[in-house]
Amino acid sequence: MSQQQQYNQMSEEEARYQEECDKLAARGKRLRRAALSTGILTVISILCTIYTTIAIRWVLIEWQQPEKTAYSITESMAAFKIGIFFDLVVCLLDIVIGVTLGLILVGAGVNPATAVTLCTFKIVQQAVSAANLIFLIAAGLLLDDNLPIAEVIQKYFYSDNMPPIGTQISFMLLMINQYGHYLSQVFGGVYMFMLGFTIVLWGVFPRYMGYTMCLAGGGYVLNSCLFLFWPGYDGLITWLLLIPALAAHFWLAGWLLVNTPHPSKNRDLWGTLASKPADVDDEDYVNAEYSQHPSDPVKPVAPQQQP
Repeated sequence: MSQQQQYNQMSEEEARYQEECDKLAARGKRLRRAALSTGILTVISILCTIYTTIAIRWVLIEWQQPEKTAYSITESMAAFKIGIFFDLVVCLLDIVIGVTLGLILVGAGVNPATAVTLCTFKIVQQAVSAANLIFLIAAGLLLDDNLPIAEVIQKYFYSDNMPPIGTQISFMLLMINQYGHYLSQVFGGVYMFMLGFTIVLWGVFPRYMGYTMCLAGGGYVLNSCLFLFWPGYDGLITWLLLIPALAAHFWLAGWLLVNTPHPSKNRDLWGTLASKPADVDDEDYVNAEYSQHPSDPVKPVAPQQQP
């Protein structure tokens, strides 16, 4: 082979090598944008959840005093409706978060079937949560004095000639909403456990985050099952069970805001070894690809020129 032919062959290999580098760099940038968007949405979802938990379920609702609960909601109807709106926002955002996390996992090299399974549980959780909101809306209808049909409701549910059935029904709807929330958390717990297991298995996010999410998912499921199925459970260890979930949510949101998911290290789903230059060692090529952050310029080991 002449020197000119060797030069032409080397140029073609370098061109393919550069094309592969460009593809990896573009994939890293896409993952970074997706991670940043998901992190922002996660932060918004957390803030909305904090508001609805404190403003509605802690401040307005007194489970031992139904009449006080009805009075508090009537007097703070604006805050109650804002809480319902934020609950709806959380449902919508969490669906988007679940889908984008699935896309991030696939883009980083995780098995697509695993990502689809994760998204399914997240979507089912939010479907239950969205259906559960109807009970909050119904309770608000019975207690809102500013509705166009408020006079009719007062006449038929709060008449002097019959017990205040409106208070009873609204409180019953609030209780149904609360236990529907526990039901949705069962699906959310399974989702978090599977996401944590995927992180541990594939190494896309920090592995200790995966361990924390596994604990959080188990805590969600156990806490919900205790409320739903354990006779007389009053939330004695709820705080202990939900501490990992609090840490996992903030950890995931903060990490996504400032980092890019790592390429999966467990499987070669992207065919990098098949497309590497012929005279580059397999181990050197893989180590060079994964030694850098995906958002950095990717610099695998370049093919050595022949003398």
